[in-house]
Amino acid sequence: MSDYNKYIVAINKIFECLEKMKSGWKNQDNYNYIDSINEYKDIIIKNAELLKNPALNSEQGVEKLSND
Repeated sequence: MSDYNKYIVAINKIFECLEKMKSGWKNQDNYNYIDSINEYKDIIIKNAELLKNPALNSEQGVEKLSND
């Protein structure tokens, strides 16, 4: 399984769990915490594309580390 597929499976599992928790909890504070986590969903999707297309890393100016 590629890194991209592992990432997608893990992220999907996290958001599935969040939805289950949201439906099972009645406390408004818990809803707010879950909603604050969901705000990062777009960033997560964008990072998935970086794993899918490693060439985007160099195009976007991501610095690679070397053994200096």
